[in-house]
Amino acid sequence: MKKTVVTCALAAILALGPLGGAGWAAPRQGAAPAATAAPRAAYPVGEVVSDAPLHVRERATVYSAVLKSLRPGQRVLLNCQARGGWVDGNPVWYRLQGSRGWVSARFVHNHQPVRAC
Repeated sequence: MKKTVVTCALAAILALGPLGGAGWAAPRQGAAPAATAAPRAAYPVGEVVSDAPLHVRERATVYSAVLKSLRPGQRVLLNCQARGGWVDGNPVWYRLQGSRGWVSARFVHNHQPVRAC
């Protein structure tokens, strides 16, 4: 029985290919291309979780100049993260994509992992 199960499993793997049937077989002429996975965002999304407007700072410290403010609940793209000045016990700051500013991770929830700067 064990030999039969292994043989059937190997036959199924060879028939389907490494990607469940979409990997080895050439597409038929005139057939629509196979659906691909949804494209992943180039930058992680963060959501402002403060009760008041959140200051975007020139550098990763509360003593740096304020460039602009973000609304509570606003979603932003996060370029990278780095250590900076501590804010309520959190030293992590996010560099915003498309801006030269930084926001404290204490007040921004990242929905995906953020790479280091």
